[in-house]
Amino acid sequence: MSRIMTIVVDAVRHAVPLVPLYFYDGSVPAYLLLTAFDLALGLMLIVGTTRDAKDPTTVDPRAALFVSRVTAALVLAAFLGGVAAVLTIPLGMPAFISGMVTNVDWIAVVTQPGFYLAVVVMALSAGVRAQLRFEATTTVGERGTSPHAEPVVGDLAGDRRIAKAAYAAQVTLIGVYVALVYALSVLGTGALFILPVIYAALLVFFDARPDVGRKIFPNLWQGRSKTVLGRRDRAD
Repeated sequence: MSRIMTIVVDAVRHAVPLVPLYFYDGSVPAYLLLTAFDLALGLMLIVGTTRDAKDPTTVDPRAALFVSRVTAALVLAAFLGGVAAVLTIPLGMPAFISGMVTNVDWIAVVTQPGFYLAVVVMALSAGVRAQLRFEATTTVGERGTSPHAEPVVGDLAGDRRIAKAAYAAQVTLIGVYVALVYALSVLGTGALFILPVIYAALLVFFDARPDVGRKIFPNLWQGRSKTVLGRRDRAD
């Protein structure tokens, strides 16, 4: 059930950028900027939820209360959304450059209700996703118990291998995003009805099956992911 919920939450996050494109005002700049924000959230989720040997395995029973889980998801959403907003600046540079050609008023784009409400929904989806991941890898213990009282859930080494593959897929998808920006700027409305949907479907697929990335992505990307994901170990 947790896996299904995770896939659903991811699908919601990836579908949100399509809303202003197909149902709001057909804004390509808004779609591209929201997609860059989505990619930034994806990077944060991969790095932030990759487990380390020192991470807690046991939680206080009060943390399992519904109000506690909702509060945790909101806090995670604020944190992930804030950092992702900063990362969106470099990730969205292809969209900014493309917008310069057509004189896009970016202030008007980001201040539209349809835009910032979409940002809030995406950040909340990421917060829920991170909380679900935390719950799936921890065990509810006794009140006041040690955060390491229960054994590790699953396989840490296997989780890190999958995380490296997911990072490799995410970096590659960022490259595809650059191509998508170019295609939409060149092909115009002719590409609007299919390319964004295909791209969203790719994002959902690799979130649901990060293990596939181990089979099809170059070792170069996966080698890079070892450096990024290994920073937590050095920090500890």
